[in-house]
Amino acid sequence: MLETDAHLSGGDRAVTTITEDGSFRVVTLRSTQTVTAAIAAQNATGTTAEHLADLITGSVLVRLTMAPDLRVQGVVRGKTGKGTLVADCHPDGGCRALVRETAGPIEIGPGSLVQVMRSLPNGTSHQGVVEIPADYGISGAFMVYMLESEQVTSVIGVGCVMSEDDKVSVAGGWIVQLLPECKEPPLELMYQRMRLDFADPKSVLRSLGGDPETLQSEILYGMPYQQTGGALIEHRCYCSPERVFASMATLGRADLEDILRKGETLHVSCDYCNRPYEVHPETLRGLLEAS
Repeated sequence: MLETDAHLSGGDRAVTTITEDGSFRVVTLRSTQTVTAAIAAQNATGTTAEHLADLITGSVLVRLTMAPDLRVQGVVRGKTGKGTLVADCHPDGGCRALVRETAGPIEIGPGSLVQVMRSLPNGTSHQGVVEIPADYGISGAFMVYMLESEQVTSVIGVGCVMSEDDKVSVAGGWIVQLLPECKEPPLELMYQRMRLDFADPKSVLRSLGGDPETLQSEILYGMPYQQTGGALIEHRCYCSPERVFASMATLGRADLEDILRKGETLHVSCDYCNRPYEVHPETLRGLLEAS
């Protein structure tokens, strides 16, 4: 699925607009199907599932804002290092995720961190690490990251509404970026709107749903704007037999010799999507010779 003609798809998608006076750039996103699939692939439940959904949504928003043609990864490290969440967002619109729990659900707040890593055109990477604020959660952490690491003033809201049976009802979010042309009157208006009407992303999504055009029209009510882009988003893994074989190259010579001596087929699965793979011992002989 490509990030073109996003308005033709009924699935997860993002819409980007800019106000005609050049004050604000807004990206709104529906991520319901994407986070549902990622949560299912990781067997996440409860607050861990909600945090994973918020991390995926926020990472997509950062990618679309800062590096739409490059890869962005977001990481949440739970309180006192207990548990890790990973969101891996690719420029083709694919997203996958990973949960590493230590004991019980992953908790956020003081002592927990968000790390964002994004690729740069020259092949290097840019990254920043911020603490997750107690009052504003993952949304607040992404706002702090954008300000401190990207020097971009913005308001970010991400949320995931769960049903009583622990299923995702709606997930999505927005980023309102302050542009250099912004003047005092529209700034004050947007500040009050964000503070009064959009302070609780879950309530907004519960009320308005995740349709990105609807979110745009409410965020920019009374402000003329133009749509400048759209993107399709979906859950997708990038594992393959070739990548599994390449990962075997990290094994030491003793481990490779032991596998060949036993002659047993290795059964491995992708950490992201749980897809099973078989690695036959003879296919590893070339690695042993190379080592």
